[in-house]
Amino acid sequence: MPFSKSEPRNLRGAEMKTVLSLIMMLLAVSACSQNIEVVKSGERLEDAPKAAVDPNAKAFTTGRGRGGGEGEREVPPFVKAYFMHMWVEALYSNPQNKNPNPNWESPLIDPEKGRVWCTDCHVSGQVDFARIPKMRVAMVEELENDKHFMVELMKKWVARLNNDEYFAKAKLKKPVTCLTCHATNPALE
Repeated sequence: MPFSKSEPRNLRGAEMKTVLSLIMMLLAVSACSQNIEVVKSGERLEDAPKAAVDPNAKAFTTGRGRGGGEGEREVPPFVKAYFMHMWVEALYSNPQNKNPNPNWESPLIDPEKGRVWCTDCHVSGQVDFARIPKMRVAMVEELENDKHFMVELMKKWVARLNNDEYFAKAKLKKPVTCLTCHATNPALE
């Protein structure tokens, strides 16, 4: 469309904007489908197979743990780290559990320089509990009140401490038991 010099400039600008807008829209529309492969199989959503649902699947905090045992919980590493920090501290200072052993004494050969570290048992390097801060979150309190969970976690921890395969055992002057830190055995309460 030819423009005459007598037409106002703003009209030519408006037409130019319209043409540029149309070109940009065409480019955008053509670019949207450049990576799409069109497949027509005649299948409809209503006819598609239903998604398989695992009846044993649980929410994040109540699923099966690594051991696969019934009743184990999937607990995030930062929550486990809280308990690990507490239990490691109980090897060199008075335990902070709900029923501490009144005759507690450190089971470590050298409670000052020979402390047990998370990495004495967690040797794979997958999770470095020592780098996870001790954070008390809502899930910690929930798990503290779950006697079964706490007893199983403590048994696992005590078994690792006393196991020759881990570096922690070399730091102990005597084997660790539940009664090292607790006045009574929590498993029997």
